[in-house]
Amino acid sequence: MKKLAFLALAAFALAACQSNQYKIQGTGAGLAEGDTLYLIPNMMSDMPSDTLVVKDGKFELSGETDTTTVCGIIYPAHQVQVVFLREPGTIKIDFVEDGKTKLSGTKCNEELQTLQNSVELYSDSINKVAEAFGDTTLTEEKQQEVFDKIKEIQKQIVKAYAETAEKNLDNELGYILMVDFQDDDFSLEKKMELIEKMPAKFQQREAIQELKKMAEAAKKTAIGQQMPEFTLNTPEGEPLNVMDEVKKNKMTILDFWASWCGPCRAEMPFMKELYAKYKDKGLGIVGISLDEDGDAWMAAIKELGITWPQMSDLKGWKCEAGKMFQVNAIPFMAIVDQNGTIVQKGLRGADLEKFISENLK
Repeated sequence: MKKLAFLALAAFALAACQSNQYKIQGTGAGLAEGDTLYLIPNMMSDMPSDTLVVKDGKFELSGETDTTTVCGIIYPAHQVQVVFLREPGTIKIDFVEDGKTKLSGTKCNEELQTLQNSVELYSDSINKVAEAFGDTTLTEEKQQEVFDKIKEIQKQIVKAYAETAEKNLDNELGYILMVDFQDDDFSLEKKMELIEKMPAKFQQREAIQELKKMAEAAKKTAIGQQMPEFTLNTPEGEPLNVMDEVKKNKMTILDFWASWCGPCRAEMPFMKELYAKYKDKGLGIVGISLDEDGDAWMAAIKELGITWPQMSDLKGWKCEAGKMFQVNAIPFMAIVDQNGTIVQKGLRGADLEKFISENLK
């Protein structure tokens, strides 16, 4: 499951301009006199810091800030939440129609609005394509076509985020997207190229320095590199060296998953079919769990009928093997040959089987 939703961004404390005055101006025909709205000071909290009351069809709030922060305004009467950047300047929030808003007034918020417009259009397209799943007569081939269309649209969403980041490398929105937005199609390698174009004041920030460290670490598990060797415990508590398993097979899939991960569980029937189809040709799988609860992990193995070796340090997202492979979303697959050389990463479903069938003769 991806850990990357921009509309649920964590709060960021960022360097601000010399002038730190800000004003929020809300307008819109849909604002009802006396309605109450709430300012959420950062997106890690659901506790409001200010109350805003609609008067004469508008609401206002002003103050000072020495940081740029991702904030939200909740309008309970219309079940609307607006995400914006609180930064020096006048930030305008216009309720253009029921359930929709428009940001303007400052450069970062205007660029954010442009991004949100694009994402909304792509999301609408996904919903329209996904309606096809209501057709119970769809063949597996047609279902795969629908999946492929959705995946392609999702790639366009990622592209919109990446292009917005590149366009705004000299401001706080670009910085936030570079640090917080994570997706395999917006790779660390691409981010490193963009970081070199950022102003020095951004490059010196701790979060950017951490990205650089991650990029250096990622080089060690790039395609073509020898995988790092590691030992984790089996469900029975016995230490298992990953290379001992890799050497048994012509090709091995390292499957990073967890019992609590819905997409991981949904993928298991396919993985079992893949294993049954190719194990006699030399395919092996090693499951590496990002669980923390050993009982839940063992129960899932039994419930899902997984028969290939399993290992975990029960550290969740802090799993040592996961950190080695820069795993930030699961399920995640890395494929290695019999010598432990990494030959492919990040494939799933039909793409994974295609690679296996073409390379496992």
